[in-house]
Amino acid sequence: MKRIAVILIVLFSSIVFSSPISGDDSKKTNNSEFVEQLVPIVTSILQGKDITEFRDNISPEAYLINNNSYESIFEVLGNHSKREIFVEGKEIKVGSVHLRLTENQKEAYMVLRTKSTDNVKTSWHSILFRIGKNNKWQILSWHKS
Repeated sequence: MKRIAVILIVLFSSIVFSSPISGDDSKKTNNSEFVEQLVPIVTSILQGKDITEFRDNISPEAYLINNNSYESIFEVLGNHSKREIFVEGKEIKVGSVHLRLTENQKEAYMVLRTKSTDNVKTSWHSILFRIGKNNKWQILSWHKS
């Protein structure tokens, strides 16, 4: 009985969160605009590009959860051996992107699926963004699995 209740709660919440926002059309936004801003930041990091290029897009307190370890993103990207484990390579492909924005459009939550060029390896990324003091999107947390 408890299992059925849990399943029903999960199904109900997935329907509620996946359903389109209703209401005044003037308040609706085009998420593709935000996807075009945020995906290049993420793919640049995953491709191993120079960190100075996107330093302003990472919050100073940002952290990364990778292979059950919790570390500063700057520490991972600054350490050659840790960086090699995290970075996927220059030839990654974006498989799918799901983006949710808060009502004030100051925070965003992205789930991104990446694939290797040979489609052998798939990785999932859950990334929390916010508009920082510098009025740029900044990564707050990143979970890779």
